[in-house]
This record gives sequence, structure tokens and C-alpha cells, in this order.
Amino acid sequence: MHRDYSHSHAICHECDLLTFVGDLPAGHKAICPRCGAVLTRSRKNALDRMLVFGLTAIICLLFSTLFSYVDLSVQGQERGVTLLETVAVLFELQERALALFMAVIIIGLPTFFVGVTAWLAISIKWERVSARTIRLLRIVGHLQFWNMAEIFFLGILISMVKVSSMVDVEVGTSFWAYAMFNVFLIAALAQVDRYQLAQKIKRIVQDRQVSPGAV
Repeated sequence: MHRDYSHSHAICHECDLLTFVGDLPAGHKAICPRCGAVLTRSRKNALDRMLVFGLTAIICLLFSTLFSYVDLSVQGQERGVTLLETVAVLFELQERALALFMAVIIIGLPTFFVGVTAWLAISIKWERVSARTIRLLRIVGHLQFWNMAEIFFLGILISMVKVSSMVDVEVGTSFWAYAMFNVFLIAALAQVDRYQLAQKIKRIVQDRQVSPGAV
């Protein structure tokens, strides 16, 4: 039995217009006829790039927690701090709200994003998906707005410039690892097109229903 997957619609995130979107070839995009916003974009090798960028981002984030992030030196006294130690120090200073914000928004959610991105790519490539996978994809779309890892990194850069006149500041290995983590995180999320991924997941689920013996 042949199923036609091309008759799908997408809702414009700018004007809420429901628009028919056909099966887009790689490298093409669909535009909203009312406001001109991009509805979806079919990227070539998107799954492979999601997987590579996501796994690389996870490795970089792991390295950023193992070594010194910033080393400060003033009047002969030196102090180095890791990324995770900053959360502990904030708790010790009774800045619990700020510590929790940093732990969840700066470390937790970015880790969740790259982990889910890599997992989605693997699940779709190996056809190990279900209807629940689409719900997870929706959750990623809703939470993606709260990714502030790059904003935190820019804030650290600004702070280092401000205190450099008072203390000697040296960046550690973790600083560069976290910088690369941001680069690969942005690259991985740039490959995530919820419409295209949802279409791939639906295609696998429907094919499985047509052929019940398939895994």
C-alpha cells in the first residue's frame, strides 16, 4: 500500500496562516504567502549534521566542567574556578536564585538541547521513533527560547574586560571548551527544523503501521 506524505500543512509562526507545504527537495524552503516568513527549510544531510554537532557539543561541555574556567591573580594571590564551582560558590553566598538559574538555564537546558538533538538524529536514522517522539520535538521547540548559554558566555567576556584593570585574568582550558560548546550548540540547533523532523517521524510511524512486522 502506498501512502502520500506530501499533503501536509504548516502554521506560520508570524501570522498563524495555515499553508499547504509539499514535499520539499533538499536545499529548498517554503515561504508564507501572507507575510513572507520562512515556514520550513529542507537542509541537505540535516540529520548527520545534527548528530555530529550535537555529540561534539556534548564533548566540549564535558571538557568545560573538568578544568579551570578562569584564573584570577591579585597581589600575589591566585584563584581558579571551574564552571560547576561557580554554582557552588553562589549557593555559599546565599545567592540561591542566581545559582539555580545558572544551573538550569546555563548548564542544564543547553545539555538537554544537545542531548535531545543527537538522540533525535539517531532515532530517526535508525527508525526507532514513535508518536511520543513528536511530543518531545514539541517540547524542544517550546524550551529552545530559554537557551541562554551564548548570552552567559558574552556576559563572562564583558566581566573579564571590566575586572582586567584590577586583577590579572587568565582564561583556562574550560573557557575555550565552553566557547566551542556554544559554537556547536548553535550549529546543531540551526539544523533543527521541527516541521521536517516531524514529517520524517510521521513517515516512519505510518510505514510501520502499514508493515506491522517492521521494527
